[in-house]
Amino acid sequence: MTLADLLEDCLNRIEEAQPPDGPVFWNLVGEVYPMMVDALYEASLMTGVVQSSNVLVTLQPGITYFSLQQSSIGYGIGGYGENGYGGSIGVPSGTIAMLRMRAPYAIRKTSLKALDDYNPAWQQAAPSTQMVAWFPLGVSGFGIYPQLTAETQVVCDFLTSPVNVPRPYSGSIPVPLQVEFTNLISMYAAAMCRAKEAGAESEEAEVVFGEFMEKMKELSLWQTRLDSLVYSSAYGGQSRVNPREVV
Repeated sequence: MTLADLLEDCLNRIEEAQPPDGPVFWNLVGEVYPMMVDALYEASLMTGVVQSSNVLVTLQPGITYFSLQQSSIGYGIGGYGENGYGGSIGVPSGTIAMLRMRAPYAIRKTSLKALDDYNPAWQQAAPSTQMVAWFPLGVSGFGIYPQLTAETQVVCDFLTSPVNVPRPYSGSIPVPLQVEFTNLISMYAAAMCRAKEAGAESEEAEVVFGEFMEKMKELSLWQTRLDSLVYSSAYGGQSRVNPREVV
């Protein structure tokens, strides 16, 4: 399924003509498609359904903090923490956050605060052949404890961006969401377009957006039962470990 498959429903909601004669009042490339892409982002970030699973990632030795950017060098080298940010080779394009890390041995998911509470000097721990725990660093990186003595490969799951192409958007952009979301994409896009208008149109858009949010809440609860999203408490999220992840 692509954005073009949802375009008819979206244009009907804002009472617009269908291509090739329309839309007339709204710009297809500059307004309608961007609103639909925004809907994909809203849905994926609220529910966490767009993921890359079982990705093989290579961790470099002697590094505590790793970048989620696609680079063998990383960023901020020497500027933050122990050895700055290091390279994590194999992270997929458009990664937003890491969800899980697995290896032939047990790796516990934790947080910076938990490590500081457990051992204030954890950053000075001697490097080892196996890590004990890993922790997220917001939506830009992750860290491990302790550092590794050799290059190590782990299997990771990531929350990823639903769209990884720049503007201008087109109808060929795939919709990486389940069928439960398809109606909501056009609902959100139409509500955002109508919100730009004045009077009754804008007021009605607010009602439609409220319905969109209620549906997202329901789908978020459904997704949580399948796959709990855990972030560091230092970055605004609750630091709870899914019982399925406890080892």
